[in-house]
Amino acid sequence: KEVAIKVLARKFASDPEVGSRFVAEARAVNQISHRNIIDIFSFGQLRDGSQYFVMELRQGKPLDQILRSRDRLTLEEALPILKQLARALDAAHAKGVAHRDLKPANVFVAIDDEGGPFPKLLDFGVAKLINAEPAQSSHKTATGSPIGTPYYMSPEQCRAENVDVRTDIYSFGVMTYQLLTGTLPFTQGNYIEILF
Repeated sequence: KEVAIKVLARKFASDPEVGSRFVAEARAVNQISHRNIIDIFSFGQLRDGSQYFVMELRQGKPLDQILRSRDRLTLEEALPILKQLARALDAAHAKGVAHRDLKPANVFVAIDDEGGPFPKLLDFGVAKLINAEPAQSSHKTATGSPIGTPYYMSPEQCRAENVDVRTDIYSFGVMTYQLLTGTLPFTQGNYIEILF
C-alpha cells in the first residue's frame, strides 16, 4: 500500500508542546473517522526522537493551488467540494473536535471513481477537543494567544477566547466566499490589523 509519512522536523522534536500537538493531531483524526478526512493509519517515534505518522496517499491538488491557477470556482464546481467538507466538519464536530485552521491549504482535492471532486480535510495540528478531559492533552494554548490563520479566523478566535466548533463554521463561510468570488472578505493591512 502506498502511503504518505509526515515527520515532525528535528528542530521541533525536543519541544514537548509541539510533539504533543503532533500526536494529538493523529488522535483527533482517528477519533473522527470520516471519508472526507485524511486517514491516519499509525503514529510513533523514530530512534532520534522525531515523531511521525503514516497516512493515506492521495493523487490530486491542494485547494489553494487550484484557486491560484483558477482564481475562483463556478458554483457547480464549488458545491460538491463544499458539501463534502461540510459533512466532514459535521462529523468532526459530532466527535467534539474543532479544526480551528480551516482554509484552502488544508483541503486536498482528489478525484473520485466517477471523475468528481473528492476533498479531504487535512492538518488537525491546532485542533481542539471540545469535551476533552484535561488529562487527555498535555499541550495548552497560551491564554491570550490566538491560534490559526488570521484571514479565516472567527472574531472570538482572533481574541483568543475559548472557541468551540462554531469557529469552524465561520472559517467555512470565509472559504466559501473565497471559492466563489476569488477574494477574501478581509484583506486590508497586515496580520495584526486583520486580527483587529
